[in-house]
Amino acid sequence: MRRLGVLGLLVLCLGLALQPIAKADSSLQGFEFNINGTIQTDDLTGFTGAYNTTTGIGTLTYVFDPGVAGTYNFTSVFFVPASVPAYNEFGSTSGSPAAGQSWEIGDINFSTIVADEEAGLLTNTNTLPGTTDNFLNTCTGASCNGSVGMAMGFSFTLGATDEAVITLDFSTSAPGGFYLSDTHPVDAANTVASTVYFSGSEVTQSVTTPPPPATPEPSSLLLLGAGLGSLALLKLRK
Repeated sequence: MRRLGVLGLLVLCLGLALQPIAKADSSLQGFEFNINGTIQTDDLTGFTGAYNTTTGIGTLTYVFDPGVAGTYNFTSVFFVPASVPAYNEFGSTSGSPAAGQSWEIGDINFSTIVADEEAGLLTNTNTLPGTTDNFLNTCTGASCNGSVGMAMGFSFTLGATDEAVITLDFSTSAPGGFYLSDTHPVDAANTVASTVYFSGSEVTQSVTTPPPPATPEPSSLLLLGAGLGSLALLKLRK
């Protein structure tokens, strides 16, 4: 998971060195899941959906089906800079989270967001709300922009025949309901502001099981018995 921090520092150095003139697109730098205690880093095994691993935009779906009744937890953290340099961005939220939904926004390198996600205990706080320009990475203080990490999680209770369908969505247009956002303001490298939005949901549903084998009706059993009896008589005659 420390790869997220290393990636963030690399992006910071590249931003200082290159300082592009035009606005850049969003880019996926790192991600991690905690699936009820199992950590899965930069790995989409078990996930489906139209998700672009270059831009970090699209939808991911995960079906959690333990087959045992209980209360379970799923958390995720993503580092998807809206533009470059990545350290000149800030986070915000809109709407209210659903029951069982948790979230966190913080600097991917200097906050506890990754440790909180790995512990499955998101804090429902935004520690990177600052809007003070940090284009040359010389800003100091709580109001400075930084490298935004966004985390979202769900706690849910399942019956023995239930499964949880978890959906995570990243877009460049504001979705409805509750969402997190990472905004890169206008600076010397970006003529317009750009934002990446992160929303998600968890739906519990019953697992479809095949019907049990049909029990033969009494008439069917009689026909079967008569057929077997006839075969036995034929063998005796022979």
